[in-house]
Amino acid sequence: MAGWKGALAAIAALAAMGSAQAKSGITWMTADLPPATIFEGDMAGGGFAEQQLKVLIAALPDYDHQIVKGAIARNWHELETRDGVCFNWVTHNTASHWNAVFSKHPVLNPGYRLAVRTTRLTEFLPFAATGDVDLSLLAKDDTFSGGYIASRDYLPAINGFIASDGRKAKLQKTVDSPQLLELLHANRIDFIFASPSEIKFYRESLHLKDDFAVLKVKGTPAYNEGYIACSSGVLGKEVMAKIDAYLERPEGWAAYVAPLQRWLDPSDYAFAASSRGR
Repeated sequence: MAGWKGALAAIAALAAMGSAQAKSGITWMTADLPPATIFEGDMAGGGFAEQQLKVLIAALPDYDHQIVKGAIARNWHELETRDGVCFNWVTHNTASHWNAVFSKHPVLNPGYRLAVRTTRLTEFLPFAATGDVDLSLLAKDDTFSGGYIASRDYLPAINGFIASDGRKAKLQKTVDSPQLLELLHANRIDFIFASPSEIKFYRESLHLKDDFAVLKVKGTPAYNEGYIACSSGVLGKEVMAKIDAYLERPEGWAAYVAPLQRWLDPSDYAFAASSRGR
């Protein structure tokens, strides 16, 4: 009898131990969006969102973590159709992504701006008398040509400039950022629309020697909001609550924002680092 009871006790202890050790799993979806996430080349794995993800994983030791690479559409589909899926560094669009919960505090990072070769900056200053480039003035000048990515949503001010029937400034559409930067580098176009961080990344990865000046655009938000999103099921909400609690702590927020310093100029980084209280 004693042996039988002892065996049962051992089995119960093992079962309890296994139960205690079992962890819920979080799947982190990622997409190739340099310099947030970098899948290829010498800087692969060094994107700021990838470094942020390491911070979040370390802050969530009670879960098993899996990182999955995929296209943006697939990533959102996974997040919205099953629980326990999260996506770092996304925009907050409840109209498109209704089945998701988002982090409480976004990181404010530089939005799309107008970039030119530094050697030609003075040519564009007449369009920026108020500090930001006025696209309505640039649109009237047929001596300039610019470039943009055809599939990108640049928000109303820049989208309106691109779509304008009355625009005299010429535009060339491209399929990706490397092509855009190489056209500007080769002086085949005079300006492009891009974010400061992607300009810095592709200047380095393409080994371009030119310096580029980046100007804010009138009517366009100077800063975009970068969020963390999780599925809206029980597990997703539980994880997001712990993420929010971690980011509420000054040291947690500082650790999460720190990877941006590599890609932003000092003023933009200082703004991002202080954006939790905005």
